[in-house]
Amino acid sequence: MRILKLFKKHVLALFTAIVLIVISCNADLALPTYMSDIVDVGVQQGGIASPVPDTIHAESLDDLELFMSAKDAKAVEAVFSKADKNGIRTYKGTEEERADGGKITDIMSLPETVVLSLNQGIDADSMGDMTGTSSEKDSDAAQAMPTPEQMAAMTPEQLAEMQQKAAAAQNMQKQIDADGGKITMKSLRLGVEGGLVDQSKLVEGANDMADKMGSMSGSIVTQRAVSYVQDEYKAQGIDPADVQNAYLGRMATTMFGLCLVSLVATILTGAVASRTACSIARDLRRETFNKVMHFSPAEVGKFSQASLITRCTNDIQQIQMAATLFIRMCLMAPVMGIVAVMRVLANHTGLEWTIAVAIIAVSAVVGVLMGLTMPKFKKMQSFVDRVNLTARELLDGLMPIRSFNREEHELERFDKASLDLMTTQLYTNRAMSFMMPLMMLVMNCITVLIVWFGAQGVSDGVMQVGNMMAFISYTMQIVMAFMILTMVSVILPRAEVAAERVEEVITCPTSINDPTSPKLPAASAPRGELTFRDVSFQYPDARADVISGVNFTTHAGQMLGIIGSTGSGKSTLVQLIPRLYDVTGGSISLDGIDVRDMTLSELRRRIGYIPQQGRLFSGTVESNLKFAGDMVSDEDMRQAARVAQAEDFIAEREDGYDSPISQGGSNVSGGQRQRLAIARALAKKPEVVVFDDSFSALDYKTDARLREELAKNVTDAALVVVAQRIATIMHADQIIVLDDGHVVGTGTHEELLHSCPAYLEIAQSQLSAEELGLTQEEIAAVTEGGER
Repeated sequence: MRILKLFKKHVLALFTAIVLIVISCNADLALPTYMSDIVDVGVQQGGIASPVPDTIHAESLDDLELFMSAKDAKAVEAVFSKADKNGIRTYKGTEEERADGGKITDIMSLPETVVLSLNQGIDADSMGDMTGTSSEKDSDAAQAMPTPEQMAAMTPEQLAEMQQKAAAAQNMQKQIDADGGKITMKSLRLGVEGGLVDQSKLVEGANDMADKMGSMSGSIVTQRAVSYVQDEYKAQGIDPADVQNAYLGRMATTMFGLCLVSLVATILTGAVASRTACSIARDLRRETFNKVMHFSPAEVGKFSQASLITRCTNDIQQIQMAATLFIRMCLMAPVMGIVAVMRVLANHTGLEWTIAVAIIAVSAVVGVLMGLTMPKFKKMQSFVDRVNLTARELLDGLMPIRSFNREEHELERFDKASLDLMTTQLYTNRAMSFMMPLMMLVMNCITVLIVWFGAQGVSDGVMQVGNMMAFISYTMQIVMAFMILTMVSVILPRAEVAAERVEEVITCPTSINDPTSPKLPAASAPRGELTFRDVSFQYPDARADVISGVNFTTHAGQMLGIIGSTGSGKSTLVQLIPRLYDVTGGSISLDGIDVRDMTLSELRRRIGYIPQQGRLFSGTVESNLKFAGDMVSDEDMRQAARVAQAEDFIAEREDGYDSPISQGGSNVSGGQRQRLAIARALAKKPEVVVFDDSFSALDYKTDARLREELAKNVTDAALVVVAQRIATIMHADQIIVLDDGHVVGTGTHEELLHSCPAYLEIAQSQLSAEELGLTQEEIAAVTEGGER
């Protein structure tokens, strides 16, 4: 994509944005986990996060160790401190060991479940296999009491042991009777201490209990173990509400911190994105405008002014928006999706297939919508061009439109261009308006699927409510990542088209370029010597030359007049001098050097060119007259204004040379605008001054005074004057008459009147025979000679 190429100079900014996005996404995606913990731990478990208590009575820990193997009991003893004066032991192991799935958690959970049941009381029959004290066994034991003869044969130690067990059995039975016929931890402890219950049997019984619970054992055991810890805390005088509030407070503080981190990272990402996008747009505008400034009229005509304006403004604006969205959304979406998928896979729930369903559904929606709208996006920019072109034509031609009463027709033409753009935009907007409802439908359907199948998992005890809620959040984040990409896809295609259009301008080869080995005139070369040698010119894509075989030489202090009928090639001829176009045949030299061998800046520094439509720039009179730069002094400016007959009307203005000039010089008259344009060219003291019909808006009196001042003051520069009026050039040192691009006459005014029918015809259309000093016989002789 062309958009990606624009980031070559902004790799560091991209890297910074990616780091910030990763931080932001991790902070955002950690919140569902904490939300799950709040539901599962903070609410359901009363804020007790682990079956391993922070503190426990030494006696309670001893009870738990009855259901542990010797190895496990040793591991547990190692992570608890010695009992303090109140008989309390404190956990001193690592958080990893007491976390879900940790070593100590796995060891203590099952014993805690069993002890909790014993504290509540268990029927003797259901506990028989574990303790060896079932009713059947008691009956068998009664029947197996030794006879007097057997007792007489026993050693004192055996008799003492038998008496001890008998006493223990009696005490145990009393405790069972006191507990309502149920075995409790107190009676079981008496049985163990009296040797009636084998501790290994207790371990085996606890393991058998876990095996019977099967796949539900993990959830049930954890919940029961947490209940044991709650009872243990109550026994220590710790209020369960304090434990819960403390946990919820920690979670709230952590979540607020994560939100703050996400906020800061998001703001910084936005700042980086905005600065980078603005830098890209600034560089593109500079590069595009710089390229346009080097365009010749041929390249400008190839694109049209309206299109170039659109490409430098609207198109680059589209690219800037796309660059911002690319950093803020395109980079964020895959990071968010990847992190969310990793978190989902880390907590296996069995619902991962719903994510695949969501992605397939979202991809289908996006694919259909993009297939419908992509062709329209490509047409949209061309319609914007046409609207701009039409609007520019209407504004530039406002006066003739009004004078010919064509307002309604031109408004209809503008409405047609605007309607095409509106129709295309409506189509794309309507198509894309389906995106959000369809996406919400997909998200809601996926939520229903997760809740439906997740509820079954919660019912079966293989999933907790908080886990299901977190899974829903992660799934929605993944779907949102695809939605973000889809939203950006509305902008990116149009921006891609805009980037292509801007690239066309930047990569467009220019026909007028600086030479690889520029030359300068020799110090001894004559100043202001302009020579045309067999010059021909043909416009790009034209079939024939518009100028052919033009030869002349003029020097500093001389005036060369060029005249001809409309369309004869006068303006084209003089535009070849400053290389607005390059000759296609022959050569033009200035001071003995071919103009194509000079740098454009050097050539145009030596030439003052005044077009017929002298365009002024917004600013002041002074800023316009000093447009050539610091090389123009105040004295040069004032002298040029005197020569150009502009000094009087400048003095009449309230602020003189500081008087404001509006854009295009719209606050001065056509004649004043031409005189200021002439003064602007004269102020930089060029070697050749080219007047491209620059006297057309001047009255005859001003025209005469201006030419008189030029003859007096501009003696070190060659004057090339294109004119329609004979009076403007009749005093020129040399006059060239053009007809259909060919030179049909060369000489002075007097010579051409007697030798060139084309010149005589133009002169007769403007002046009478008496004013020309010709008799009818002389006119007839010239006319007949031309016809022959």
